[in-house]
Amino acid sequence: MAKMKLFPVILALAPILLAEPAFASDPTDPVKTVMAVAGWTDEGATTVEANGYFDETLLASIYSLSFVEVYRLAQKVDELRDGQGYMTGYDEVIGGQDSCPLKDVRFETLPAVGAVTPVAVYLDGVSCFGQTPNLKEPNTIFHVIQQDGRYVIDNFWNHGYEAGKIDTSVKAEYAGLTHAYLDFLVTGSWPKE
Repeated sequence: MAKMKLFPVILALAPILLAEPAFASDPTDPVKTVMAVAGWTDEGATTVEANGYFDETLLASIYSLSFVEVYRLAQKVDELRDGQGYMTGYDEVIGGQDSCPLKDVRFETLPAVGAVTPVAVYLDGVSCFGQTPNLKEPNTIFHVIQQDGRYVIDNFWNHGYEAGKIDTSVKAEYAGLTHAYLDFLVTGSWPKE
């Protein structure tokens, strides 16, 4: 008798239980999340509760598995070196050590190249220092891919994009930190810059 009473409840819950999880439906969604963490508060800004760009929740939701692996290796190397947590010593998303409150943030989805959709972010992060921002050139360019049915960030550049030149990307910079440390362990000296 109890089984028969549960059957209508199970049928009523079936659409909820079988529904696909809500994933980013637009390539700009994960980028907007990162920019909200960076301080974007203009109209349309996403509300995000995170402790930095690479908060565990964000690592599990808006970055590719590849990016997360490279980031985690670099983070481990940073812990082994000095444990300061600075890794690169600058704000990787904005591209500097200090910035003004972000203004005039604009997103542009560029034509896809294979499986990658570049998303350019234009912003003013310098006018409070008396500088004139260049709002005609993107400040940061993200490469967004689809993974497990959602859009995720696989790489990004805060300078030297040159049509996606990998060695100037933040992901490559993190990989370089790991390589440099391993070279140090093998040779006993840091590579020359």
